[in-house]
Amino acid sequence: MYRPYSYATLSLLFAGFLTTSAALADDDIFELMEISNEGRVVSAGFADFDGDDRKDLMIASLNGMPPEEKRVIRIHLQNPEGSYSTSPSHVIDIPQWSAVYDIADVKDTPGEELILLRPDAITILSIADAEVVEWNIPVEGPSTVAASDDERGFDSFKLLHDVAPKPLLLVPQIGLVSVLTADGESMGQIDVGGRANFFVARRSSIFSAESDLQLYLDTPKLSIGDVNGDARADIVAATRHEIRVFLGLADGRFDREPSYALALNLISPLDHSRGSGSVVTIARDIDDDGMLDLVITHTEGTFSDTVATTYIYRNRDGRWDLANHDDKFVSDGSFSSDLLLDIDGDNIHELVRIRFKFSVLEAVEILLTREIDAVVEVHRLQSDGHFDTKPSSRRKFSAGFSFDTFRPKGFMPQTGVDINADGFMDVITSADGKGIEIYLGTKDEPFTKRTARQKMTTTGRIHFTDFDDDGLPDFVLYDTQSFDASVLIGRNRGELPR
Repeated sequence: MYRPYSYATLSLLFAGFLTTSAALADDDIFELMEISNEGRVVSAGFADFDGDDRKDLMIASLNGMPPEEKRVIRIHLQNPEGSYSTSPSHVIDIPQWSAVYDIADVKDTPGEELILLRPDAITILSIADAEVVEWNIPVEGPSTVAASDDERGFDSFKLLHDVAPKPLLLVPQIGLVSVLTADGESMGQIDVGGRANFFVARRSSIFSAESDLQLYLDTPKLSIGDVNGDARADIVAATRHEIRVFLGLADGRFDREPSYALALNLISPLDHSRGSGSVVTIARDIDDDGMLDLVITHTEGTFSDTVATTYIYRNRDGRWDLANHDDKFVSDGSFSSDLLLDIDGDNIHELVRIRFKFSVLEAVEILLTREIDAVVEVHRLQSDGHFDTKPSSRRKFSAGFSFDTFRPKGFMPQTGVDINADGFMDVITSADGKGIEIYLGTKDEPFTKRTARQKMTTTGRIHFTDFDDDGLPDFVLYDTQSFDASVLIGRNRGELPR
């Protein structure tokens, strides 16, 4: 498939390279358990599927190769002792053309249900036991973005949004989003636009492709919250070129056309024509006034002249004045991935900027050292409502990566996880796929010192959830590129300092 690489794509890839090679004594932070599995594990997580108030383990795997490939979900119910059987309690087939999934308690059946995005419907499955209960909610055309099964995986994606007066399903389609209740009532179909790039290989060319027509489809980034201060749910749809705002009506429905649209005018004609550059918009309530503010990160240029600029826009009287930013951060020769996190538990967001050097010299260094460097900077919100221009904390990380798999040698670093339940967000890295390293958060100098390390193989993906309800995050780890690999479960032993 033709995919024009953007700085946003590269930032997601390089975000996985944050780790360090500092040497400290090894600790038994987690009690480990392996569960064998058939096929290639593409997703795993915890949820209470049978309604007994214990979190069960879901493992999704792909067995074999197309066209004979079989896609299944294995459910391992948690027993009263808090452990999992190595054999699944039941196994179900994933319905055909299920692109992504969400998990939520939306029906009267026991436990939480699985919500699937399919070409023309939302499918809800109760998998409390081997006899699956299924509901299908039709979606008015055009097709959803679930054009087919994901060839390489089966990922979690937020479909259900918990807003007043009732939760809403936001169903991404080609150019539109359908807004539905969990019972299937339509609350509107909104025109969000989108971005598509087609590649057609000319038959007379020396270049040949697998198909006649290839497509890269980019759907808008969606946020839901109060924009205009009327305590109703509004929807913000952001692309690289504009922001469309759909204000919720008095009856909770939405008009098809946006209430208003804002042109961003950030992408240069050259970046537009070659499919480069990036504009990432985050709509969040920064100042706790109940209304959505904006963080917009724009990356432009090439290896020789890359510039990343982050703009902060406060919501004033239900609007953002894009001509006048409240804060601005410029990074020459790098691109940036920005997060809003409450890292110290004081209910105030910090701006966390992850900056990657992007130049010809950096590319040569990566090839020679097989490592990439990144800098994590924390900017705190000041009493005047602005983020401090000078970071209160700054940390450089380096890590190796594999040219064979073109991915990090371990899982992507995790932020926003309070691993020792002390009220401060921590950073967890993978020691180049050889262990779990913990960098505890603090009030003044977060993430600057490695607190603990436990040796284990950490290639793949990791998800943290408190599955035994002791207040401490546990994990499940799996490798999406290995066949017949075990799933690793880690129970937090509570040994880290608080």
